[in-house]
Amino acid sequence: MIEAIVEAKIFDTLLEPTFLLDAQGVVIYCNEPAALIADQTVRRILRQKMKFLDLFIFSEPVTALSSLATLTEPSAYQELNFSTPSGTTGKIQITLQNFSGVYLVFFRDVTLEEKLQRKYRAELEQKEDVIKDLQKAQAELQNYSKNLEKMVADRTTELSRLNTLMKALLDSLGQGFFIFDQTGVCLDISTKACLRTIESNPQGKMIWQALNLPAVEVDGFKKWMMTLFSEMLPFEDLGPLGPGFFHHSEKLKIQLQYFPLRSSAGTIDGVVVVATDITDLVKAQREAEVEKAHVKMILSLVQARRSVLSFVRESELMVAFLRRESFEGVSSADELFRVLHTLKGGAGTFSILNVMESCHHSEGLLAQWKKTPEDNQARNQLQQSLKEVVDRYDGFLKEFEELLGNKNKLQERHVEISTQRVLQFANEEVLKASSPQKIREKMIHEFLNEPIRNYFESYMQLVPSLAEKLGKKAAPVKVVGGDLRITPEPYEKIFSCFVHAFRNAVDHGIESPQERVGKGKPEQGQIEIQFTVKKLSYSSLLLIQVSDDGNGIPFEKLKNRLKAKGIKVEDLSRQELLQHVFDSEVTTRDEISELSGRGVGLNALLDAAIDLGGIAWIDTQEGKGTQIFVEVPYFTDPSQLKANAVSAA
Repeated sequence: MIEAIVEAKIFDTLLEPTFLLDAQGVVIYCNEPAALIADQTVRRILRQKMKFLDLFIFSEPVTALSSLATLTEPSAYQELNFSTPSGTTGKIQITLQNFSGVYLVFFRDVTLEEKLQRKYRAELEQKEDVIKDLQKAQAELQNYSKNLEKMVADRTTELSRLNTLMKALLDSLGQGFFIFDQTGVCLDISTKACLRTIESNPQGKMIWQALNLPAVEVDGFKKWMMTLFSEMLPFEDLGPLGPGFFHHSEKLKIQLQYFPLRSSAGTIDGVVVVATDITDLVKAQREAEVEKAHVKMILSLVQARRSVLSFVRESELMVAFLRRESFEGVSSADELFRVLHTLKGGAGTFSILNVMESCHHSEGLLAQWKKTPEDNQARNQLQQSLKEVVDRYDGFLKEFEELLGNKNKLQERHVEISTQRVLQFANEEVLKASSPQKIREKMIHEFLNEPIRNYFESYMQLVPSLAEKLGKKAAPVKVVGGDLRITPEPYEKIFSCFVHAFRNAVDHGIESPQERVGKGKPEQGQIEIQFTVKKLSYSSLLLIQVSDDGNGIPFEKLKNRLKAKGIKVEDLSRQELLQHVFDSEVTTRDEISELSGRGVGLNALLDAAIDLGGIAWIDTQEGKGTQIFVEVPYFTDPSQLKANAVSAA
């Protein structure tokens, strides 16, 4: 059955509703049109294991459904009226067939066809006189059928009628169809829907003009087109490399697909371009993503409440900074980059989608304003965007106040201790002979300090979900020394900044499964975090190491990026060069994404380490992996915090 479901993925691109049923009539697969006609979502149908007959009410029994076990050949189309539990009605033609051990149900919606037929029938009835005249003309033409010239004229008329019918059929589909030849010229064949989908009639235009490609992309498109017609590689491999979407002025999502038009000899005479408006489908997918993120956020609030509360406490300072910047203007672009990137990473970790997206949008506006700081309009847009980040964050706190607690309660950590544990502690024999200082130390260790792994649990969940989103595979994060107990308050800022280390490890480091197998590595990438304490004569240091077994940092690419920033790389040692990875806006990525590419994540991590009186450094081996090291003071007693503050002053 699993193989059948995998094979059924070929139906994902169909515009017709398609279901797969098991022998009991339970839906085990459906495409988006199927879910839409049933007034459901794909996710709900499959997760609730809904039966096909629970989704529709048919005007009469579906014959083939009553004899699934004996179904060997595709059933004849059966035309039925239907309704859904939510009230949607329509008319369909339905057929079933055995598909690799399960049962394929294919709908053909004829509701629209019926309306059109009724319309055309009414028009024909109104034009009976015209029809009679045509019938009379047809009889007269038949009388002259022996005349060769008349036969040619007859044939020409027939071809013209067929062409007209074909064009009418294509125009009725609502998808833009047109063809371009080997020279790039669009032929005199296109559908009316092109006026809506690609916003022009493509006939006679060059294909790159019809697709409204930017000038910088035209040369690349021409090379792709030349390779396509020469068939250096199979069309199936090259076709998807063409422009996938048309940039519509009304922000519609227009998908472009390419199909070969072959001659009788098998060579490509032209390429058919199909422009499909998938705006509603993308919107539905987006709504499903938002719904999924909302569920993940609620699960995070429940399952990793300690980490969420830590994120909220640390975020309060960042949001206060953003609130001030939104009113007073940007005072430090570098600091604003660090705050936005860290807040975005934390919000992404806990699936607070609208805060994450708003931070990402603000980063883009900040990068734009930084190039032209004198542009007041760009500054105003940035300040408005920062205000939106603050409003969305405040909205998140308000929505989940009942679960998280109000802001006042969130300002400090609360520890839950069972009555039994307190009594057990009070009755321990070793305490009876201990000094008050020893008792105090043990109380702090038992009740106030926490295992450090508790504050990295959210990253354990982040890694596999992020890898899946990027088409990669990651093994569960390996934790070494996670039972080490700490006083967590001073580490909240730096712990929140570790999101950048984990996101970089997945996004920059771990390769795709295909790449890893090609390098002789396991399909799953491995990320490890290790906690150790280094005892000195006067204090102790906490060393945190995040490692991955991925690509490593491309050293030559890093050197070129540093040269472009005016850094004399020839004067630096290898470790000095690597340390520049922590500089603001230094990255080896060519593109900016919601995850990375701005070069501020590790800068924020180093900044947090320095704030604690520590340091961060990095090591890497190309093709083998990267290690990030952070060394900071080791705190196990709240009184150390005051002493440290006095010492720092």
